[in-house]
Amino acid sequence: MANKSVENLSKSDALLADIGRSVMFKATVISIIAHALVMGLTSISLFNDWRTYGIKSPSQINAIRAQERKEADDAKRKAEAAEKAQKEAAAAEEARKIAATNKVQSSSSAAVSAGEVTKDGKTPPEVQPLPPKKEFEYGDDLSLD
Repeated sequence: MANKSVENLSKSDALLADIGRSVMFKATVISIIAHALVMGLTSISLFNDWRTYGIKSPSQINAIRAQERKEADDAKRKAEAAEKAQKEAAAAEEARKIAATNKVQSSSSAAVSAGEVTKDGKTPPEVQPLPPKKEFEYGDDLSLD
């Protein structure tokens, strides 16, 4: 009977032999490597922003970007306003030239009404001035109240 207990004991020791080797260390190392890889790959855009703006939090970087966008929009708006003002000045100058031409034509049309004919042998058409420009008005059915 002593033989059987020794034999059973050696079998039970063989079953416990693998318990001494733990997988915890290997699993921890693999987990750390996997987490570092995932965090690194998902943070590439943050690293690129850090190269541009320096090491700052994402909220600070977003605030800087918003300020840059606002400044760019303001510059664009100012450039468009300057271009519009320039076009309006050119249109006003053109209107002054046309007005001066109309004065000359009105004097010639007065001469034509007296029976005169231009160099081409044609009577010039009668030029009517445009009505004065009106400001925007709401219709009868529209109101701000």
